[in-house]
Amino acid sequence: MKYFIIEGTLRSSDLIDDNIMKEHMSYSGKAMEEGFILMTGLKEDMSGVIFIMNADEVSKVDEYLSNEPLKIHNIQDYKVTEFAPHYFNPSPTEWFNK
Repeated sequence: MKYFIIEGTLRSSDLIDDNIMKEHMSYSGKAMEEGFILMTGLKEDMSGVIFIMNADEVSKVDEYLSNEPLKIHNIQDYKVTEFAPHYFNPSPTEWFNK
């Protein structure tokens, strides 16, 4: 398995409407349920998102992102960085609840 940090950068938040946001949330939610996405969150300055994904190959990440509703509607661009984790916090839920 390979691991990826994805940085999304908003091109224009003015283009987001309720329907596009619902599509985005459904698409992302399905990927989380399938275990494809570990975590996701907005950048503090609201200029986009950061999320962590896993896949056998980067091509699967690229395929996911090319069908992501915010990408399809030219609202957000993505930068993909592959990384190899070697240390893990044994209790991530507690770590994030500090």
